[in-house]
Amino acid sequence: MPDIVLEQALYLRATGQAPRLRARSPGFADGWLADVERILHDFGERPTGVRCPHAVFAQPMVQDCVAVVQVADQAGEHQDPALGFHVVVVPRKEYGELLGEPFALADRFAPPWSHAGGELPALALPGEPVPPRTVADVQQVLKRVKAAALREDEDPETVELTVENAESPALLGGVQVLVDGGKVVFVRPEPDPQLVRGLWTLLPHGSRRELWPATFAFGNALGFDALVVPRRGDDDYAGYTSEEQAADYPAGQYELALQTAAESGDQRTLNELFGRRGSRETLRLAILMALVLSLVVLLLRWFPVPEPAPPPPPPPVVWAPELRERAAAGAAAAGSGDPWAAVGWIEFTKYRRGERAATAAGIVAAGDPWTAAVQARAADSRSVERWQPAPGE
Repeated sequence: MPDIVLEQALYLRATGQAPRLRARSPGFADGWLADVERILHDFGERPTGVRCPHAVFAQPMVQDCVAVVQVADQAGEHQDPALGFHVVVVPRKEYGELLGEPFALADRFAPPWSHAGGELPALALPGEPVPPRTVADVQQVLKRVKAAALREDEDPETVELTVENAESPALLGGVQVLVDGGKVVFVRPEPDPQLVRGLWTLLPHGSRRELWPATFAFGNALGFDALVVPRRGDDDYAGYTSEEQAADYPAGQYELALQTAAESGDQRTLNELFGRRGSRETLRLAILMALVLSLVVLLLRWFPVPEPAPPPPPPPVVWAPELRERAAAGAAAAGSGDPWAAVGWIEFTKYRRGERAATAAGIVAAGDPWTAAVQARAADSRSVERWQPAPGE
């Protein structure tokens, strides 16, 4: 696939001031500027004494794009701390199909903080998905130790994992909250990129396309789905699940299946879990199906389907004259109750009408079988013409 061209820009925000554009690539559209400045402003005003060594977040933009932003402390005027923002604009379609998370993009394109001048080059991203997540990746996330449980400069790889210091309950509970359509917030004095990256490693790809993370933010005016903040205000995070609540969140189907697949090393099940639809995607599909069904019902009411015409009645049965006379004679023979009369009616059907009557009458009048037999034999010996349809019949 051809490379995807990405546009970038650098902003600087001094304390108490609006974000100021420092440089941008030629394709960074003027129509994006107002939206990007709003996003950077809503990142929040730095609280006193809070540092931001490096943070990453993503937000949807106008014109069907996504802004992937890296934030870091920069030197400001008069030694006042300022914030630098490196903004990369990604088409929404490519973001969903190839990335679904901003961290791979941040790893690939380091911010050019020291760039001089007002123009930046465009960036090129290979048109291929990020590498698939493996069982080892998930297992590594579930082995994380809480940052608060580590001493300063202590290597988390050397710390024995226990129930008290394990971060996996909060990660698994937080993932289930996100899959269920909720939001999570974690409180840290500084950015915790590994925490949010761990959440995104455990999420289905469909959810990663729909949700917006921040490894650190000074406020929640942007309404992130998962974020780390220096302190929590109840008004800004009403309806959010805290770290403690996430750790105690009831285990759901996705969480249990994910944990089981990771513990058993089942890559196939893991792939199926990551390939499931997100909650919002499922909701959109359900709404679309309901709309289509409603449209079909309305169309059937407006343009009813005509009922099929009934089949034509079968043509009347027309019997030939011979068949009609034979049927009548058969009925007469059956209903006569007298064997001689029955024989007479049967003979009646063999000859032309007048001769039938004469032969039958002679047989009936005979009174005994021998005379009747003689009468029948005489009729045959006269070579009387056998029944043929008479003219006009």
